[in-house]
Amino acid sequence: MNQRKKQPQLTRAALLDAAGEDFSTSGYVGTGLGGVVARTGLTKGALFHHFPDKRSLAQAWIDERLAPAITGLWLTPLQQADSLDALKQLCRLRFSELAPGDATSALSALSAESRGADDLLGPGLEPIFAAWREAVASLLERGKSAGGIHRSIKPAAEAAFFVALIAGVTVTANSPQHAPTRRACLNSLEDYLDTLRSQPV
Repeated sequence: MNQRKKQPQLTRAALLDAAGEDFSTSGYVGTGLGGVVARTGLTKGALFHHFPDKRSLAQAWIDERLAPAITGLWLTPLQQADSLDALKQLCRLRFSELAPGDATSALSALSAESRGADDLLGPGLEPIFAAWREAVASLLERGKSAGGIHRSIKPAAEAAFFVALIAGVTVTANSPQHAPTRRACLNSLEDYLDTLRSQPV
């Protein structure tokens, strides 16, 4: 593909990347199209050629940038995990990486922001949360089958609780000054996960 044919794709990618920086740190309401254009050095005409409005820009970023990022951070590792210990290790890693504007924080913050009367982004964000919950539930199902997780555990319910807990922490304790709170939440999360284990007979 020659450079001329690639240029619209490069322009679109630049707009998505710039918008992602703003959506991740300033939220949907706090992001202005003028700022996105200024960040790229493009024109508003170029932006509107690819995205007719801010909502379509946000949805494209969610589908093409945010969802794959969550897949890499959570879904793929969860699919590869085979025990509660592996899940605890994944949580430790993700909590240590947590920072304002990262993919997990952005997903959770945008979801919280969208829960108003005009829920513009909720329908686009929910499939990401649903896939995340499903990945956790599948891990718990595998653990039950292997005998490592108590047979009375309801994986779908536990997965919903787990994802909601992670989302809450990423919104309220994602900055460096919240490190003690984050450590306390992680310790409590690990204690909770231990309650899911099969008890020795």
